[in-house]
Amino acid sequence: MRAAVLSDWGGDLSVESVPKPEPGPGEVRVAVRACGVTRTVENAIQGGLSGDEAHLPRIPGHEFAGVVDAVGEGVESLTAGERVFAYFYLVCGQCDACRRGETNQCTDFGGWYGVNCDGAYAEYATLPAGNALPLPEDLSFAGGAVAADGLATPLRVCERAGVGDDDVVLVVGAAGRVGVHLAQLAEARGAHVLAADIHEARLDHVDSHTGRGVIPVDVSGADVTERIREATPYREGPTVAVDTVGDVETLQAAWDALAMGGRLVTLTTHHERSFAPKLEEFVVKEAEFVGNRYATRDQAVRAARLLADGRVEPVVRRAVDLDGVASVHDAIRAGESYGMTVLQPGD
Repeated sequence: MRAAVLSDWGGDLSVESVPKPEPGPGEVRVAVRACGVTRTVENAIQGGLSGDEAHLPRIPGHEFAGVVDAVGEGVESLTAGERVFAYFYLVCGQCDACRRGETNQCTDFGGWYGVNCDGAYAEYATLPAGNALPLPEDLSFAGGAVAADGLATPLRVCERAGVGDDDVVLVVGAAGRVGVHLAQLAEARGAHVLAADIHEARLDHVDSHTGRGVIPVDVSGADVTERIREATPYREGPTVAVDTVGDVETLQAAWDALAMGGRLVTLTTHHERSFAPKLEEFVVKEAEFVGNRYATRDQAVRAARLLADGRVEPVVRRAVDLDGVASVHDAIRAGESYGMTVLQPGD
């Protein structure tokens, strides 16, 4: 089969002919129909999740959907022909966190699909049967790729931050796949949403996929904090600000703009960056700084149902084949890519 292979962390992808993988005990093999080509995968390629040389060479890619092609020994929960999408985290299923359903907090964490094992930038991929989640019949394979992270993560963010109809939600990086689906979901929960990004094309992208409750906000240039405050209904600032980018300056602007009792949520893992407000600032505004770690398996399943029911629109800008994946990553590295691109490797 053909696959996009990474030989060195931080290096370039090359499309190669590799053996078709066989599912081991407890695994299934999936014919890949759609896989997200995203900033999270680029972070993994750069060694941002693991830089262990023992994991190389590696086929990246984790946000994917497809059809079960074969099952390994001991797998009784799935059969060939079933439509599935993937859960990103390799979890034990036995620790206290997993048993109570908080699989994203697994204390015997096995790493990341597409990092600690081969992923789905390929025609076929194997994964643990527990990571193959049911794809609703009314949802496309591209929609399943969106559900895997692009909506699963926003669903956890909204539940973790308690987003409701009394909130003003600032989404930083709203043109990204997580940002645009978070804006939609927060609006569906009744919140007033500020969709923050840079450049007219990115803001237009968000505007074309959200409703009247979502207001685009340009955060390029100076005086970002004041512009955020002025965009809120009573100029008091957002009650929830969600950072999907990891830029320290934008994080600071969002923190400074928070309303009394506001919550700043971050979900990026740029290891070399840090952000540390003064302790008094937490007290003066009773502000919270919250980390969000992906999503649970249950939240991923519910995200797929939200998309299948039409309550949230799966936003995909374009599709590429295996030969086009490397150029998408080049654009991501240059800051020239936004929205969701999916790999469709073909039959």
